[in-house]
Amino acid sequence: MGISVICTGTELLRGSTVNTNLAALGKALTARGAKIDAAFTVGDRAEDLYGALADALKLSDCVVFIGGLGPTADDLTLPCAARFFGLELRQDTELTAKVEEFWARLHQGRCPKNQYKQAMLPEGGRAIPNPSGSASGIEFSGSYDRRMRHIFLLPGPPTEFIPMVRDHLADRLLELSGATEHVRGFLAAGVGESFASRLVEQSLGGPDPALAYTANFEGTRIYVCDADPAEAERKFAVIHAALGDAALPEGEFSLAPYLVKRLAQRNLTFSAAESCTGGMIASAVVDVPGASSVFMGGVVAYDNMVKHELLNVPAATLEHFGAVSAETAEAMARGVAAQLHTDCSVATTGIAGPGGGTDEKPVGLVYVAAYLNGKCEVREFRFRGERDAIRQRSTAKALLLALEMLKSEGC
Repeated sequence: MGISVICTGTELLRGSTVNTNLAALGKALTARGAKIDAAFTVGDRAEDLYGALADALKLSDCVVFIGGLGPTADDLTLPCAARFFGLELRQDTELTAKVEEFWARLHQGRCPKNQYKQAMLPEGGRAIPNPSGSASGIEFSGSYDRRMRHIFLLPGPPTEFIPMVRDHLADRLLELSGATEHVRGFLAAGVGESFASRLVEQSLGGPDPALAYTANFEGTRIYVCDADPAEAERKFAVIHAALGDAALPEGEFSLAPYLVKRLAQRNLTFSAAESCTGGMIASAVVDVPGASSVFMGGVVAYDNMVKHELLNVPAATLEHFGAVSAETAEAMARGVAAQLHTDCSVATTGIAGPGGGTDEKPVGLVYVAAYLNGKCEVREFRFRGERDAIRQRSTAKALLLALEMLKSEGC
């Protein structure tokens, strides 16, 4: 039956808003064995919406609109979608009560007329619950090219959209489209996409178009897809074994969640001392639900005075070796573990650029340290790329080094 997605909003085309919703929907469907066939991004113009819908219906019988359900003049998704299928819009009693209730929570006085746009339903349509916002989602069916099509309209704010996908939309789309694939996957930590694909192809005896790779700063996510569950299991086992120590367990696609899980299983605590990463490591860890069971805290020690006074990095170390050095990185890791009384810690110090580099210490030079139960390891990296890329790579290498230390120490 197929699934296509239409993301609406001029702000998406201008780059002022990052489209995290499409990634969230794709991830939820992949986990259920379904997939998106095509995605379109259009501005807030009626003719663009009509054109995208016509193109989507050439490929799929299920179309999901994201965004454009607000009360303002540029929110055109509902009237355009209804008009495309020749369906009238009618004000729904229950949605009217919901819109008025949401208005009363945040405002005084009567609910303005334009808010009631969010109380309209097309003929035969039904509301999809949205407890976090005034705009409910909508599902309806319409005939196009002699076939019935299923249309879903969801609000654009991620705090509303993502819970609606999790609680309603993903399972409904799976019900309509049917699971066509069995998907197994994992992160090949610290392994580039090109090397990972070559290793996988060697292990399977050749390329396999059913495999999918997604590269990021942490490594390569590898997905094994097959309509036959036994064949998916066979391929997964071969590929996972071929990646060896770099292969995280099945279903583990990010370093921070896996690190938190490993630390929690072993009742170990964790801290971070960050210079060039400026809190990225702490943020990655705190993003993980349950991180409070292991993460004690972090110190962003950007200035040498902070490194010395809060982390007890010796003044002689800073003077002789410099802030960007293996010796300083190790002292930072040991210092934050001592100050916050943790079993494990990581530290980063480097030159993220664009300025500040020298011939001896160029932009991209980063030292990463990891400490565990009295032992410390330090790695030197020379990253390429812009400032943010260097900081993200440094964060990934710090998390990966912590995991490697846990494994080497039998934790």
